[in-house]
Amino acid sequence: MSFTNLLFLTAFLPLSLILYHLVRTPRARNLLLVALSWLFYAWGGLQSLVLLIIVTLWIWVTGQALDTEQDPRRKTWIFRVGTGFLLLVLILYKYLDFWLQAAGLEPLNLPFPLGISFYTFCAISYLADIRMQRCLAQKSFWNLALYLSFFPKIAQGPITAYHQIEAQLVRRSVTFQDQGAGGLQFVRGLAQKVILADGLAAVVQGLQTSSTFAGVWLLSLAYSFQLYFDFSGYSDMAIGMSRWFGFSLPANFDHPYRATSIRDFWRRWHISLSSWFRDYVYIPLGGSREGKNALIRNLFIVWLLTGIWHGPQFTFLLWGLYYALLIMAERFWMGDFLKKLPYWGKVFVVFLLVNTGWVFFAAPDAATAFVRLGRMIGLGISGFADNQVWFWLRTNALLLAAAILFSGGLYERLQNRFLARWKQPGVLILAGFWILILIICLAAIVGGTSQTFLYFAF
Repeated sequence: MSFTNLLFLTAFLPLSLILYHLVRTPRARNLLLVALSWLFYAWGGLQSLVLLIIVTLWIWVTGQALDTEQDPRRKTWIFRVGTGFLLLVLILYKYLDFWLQAAGLEPLNLPFPLGISFYTFCAISYLADIRMQRCLAQKSFWNLALYLSFFPKIAQGPITAYHQIEAQLVRRSVTFQDQGAGGLQFVRGLAQKVILADGLAAVVQGLQTSSTFAGVWLLSLAYSFQLYFDFSGYSDMAIGMSRWFGFSLPANFDHPYRATSIRDFWRRWHISLSSWFRDYVYIPLGGSREGKNALIRNLFIVWLLTGIWHGPQFTFLLWGLYYALLIMAERFWMGDFLKKLPYWGKVFVVFLLVNTGWVFFAAPDAATAFVRLGRMIGLGISGFADNQVWFWLRTNALLLAAAILFSGGLYERLQNRFLARWKQPGVLILAGFWILILIICLAAIVGGTSQTFLYFAF
């Protein structure tokens, strides 16, 4: 079930909130949220739900064993077996069929479980947190099930490490401020998805076969902003919904397209994934503490794994390699070049590099990606532009302009100035504005123009 599904917005979510606030005790609320989350997840198939329950049981039992074991060697063995099983399940359901087909063999045709990449990393973080003594094992199976399957975050995150949310599983409250701020963030996320991302999706779809210079550039730019507003919109909806149930999830985006370096970009884009790889892979490998050669090795490992995490296709591996090379280049020579540029010069260069990287994401295969990259520098083009390009540019110029402006934090600045000037009346006007936006989004969903979230494929 998608957040932009009309049944979810008009029935499942409102009824979930009503039931949650009718129940009074923390334990009963947790049990209710587990039941609701499993119902939400079962919408995508009972087999996926069974797998999720098996994974939950596995890490619950493994966590108890890790917590009680005193021998360091046996503890390491338990951790490796525990995480090895989780990775094996991920490989089986996400990668094996692709590899079998690539080898010319018959695929198993296993159903792809929604959010398996996200909840697998959450499960690994739970076991790693126990091993590193950041927390104790969760005694309650139902509390652990809630951590892993909480419906606002299971499909696309944020990837919340267990130690970040442990205390909230036991005790939490919902204030009036949580309800208001959560509602605003939810509707803002819905608008990002339905109005901006889905609007740009039509441009991306319409220019898939363009061979003109302007066409491939418009395609790449439209995809860059579609991907951002699609994923950022989901994250805002997830975080906003979580506040209605008393959970405070970490931010996942911080205006990444105004980053002034590649490392700054990854401190702003999919923050929870970057943090996960930093805390559970990069630092345990030694980070940058063991010299230049070890640093290069660790960066390659982290970024190749980041690429593979997104999918089995060769394009994701190339994308990971691209960022490994970019970050090394920035560390050893490009960083000095960026420092000499003015602020907007840095933003432009970084966005250009990031936009180039998204070409691998958007392309169905590596050959198509390299053809598009070639056309972006004028190789193999059929001309500067054609009628198709002018049509998409003319009919979506306002949408593209809005995407550029709002990705840079224009909304926050306008809202702060508005509230500073109008104060209490401004709050009411702003609430009315977002109610109108909600109605527009619902109308778009009813009209069938809303599309599936892009990161559902990951």
